[in-house]
Amino acid sequence: MFKPLRVCFGGLLSLLLVACFGSSTTIEQSWRAPDVELDKLRNVVTVYIAPDGSIRRTIEDEMASKLVRKGIRAKPMYMVLSEEDLLDRDRAKASLIAAGFDGVVAIRLVSRESSAGSLDDYWGSAWPSVYDPNYAFTDVVVRVETNVYSLANNELVWSALSRTIDPATSRTVVEEVTTLVAGELAARGVVISSRR
Repeated sequence: MFKPLRVCFGGLLSLLLVACFGSSTTIEQSWRAPDVELDKLRNVVTVYIAPDGSIRRTIEDEMASKLVRKGIRAKPMYMVLSEEDLLDRDRAKASLIAAGFDGVVAIRLVSRESSAGSLDDYWGSAWPSVYDPNYAFTDVVVRVETNVYSLANNELVWSALSRTIDPATSRTVVEEVTTLVAGELAARGVVISSRR
């Protein structure tokens, strides 16, 4: 007699768990060059723009790893270029082309913002008095920009702005953004899989 209620409650609980613990990263905006021939980019380097070398290498590794899982040839920039090469854009570009790379996937943190809110007068006087109607909360929103450049013609071919809401850790942001971006690049054909 109570089995349908248990099934319904179990399903509702499952939906709530997915909603609470699922991915919080989405693409807010994206753009692709209108005249781009999408079969050009086949071998890319990943770069994270940051002064901290340890963080830079970690994120470059993560992005390259996610692209490789999608069948895309990718390597972290730090494995290809020296610190001196990075100081001279023309020398870096020439070294990348000489090494067989045709594109760059550049990632950078755009913002990390906190915003406060409250549920004032939630349901008015209908809600029991034991509930505090002045519940306050803070949302943390992290935005990351990813740009893909063609080395052959030095042009931006794809750009996206992602948004992560209330990440548990900075590692969560890295994991979710790199997974989402790698999927978008593969699905949209911005960088071609070597499996084709």
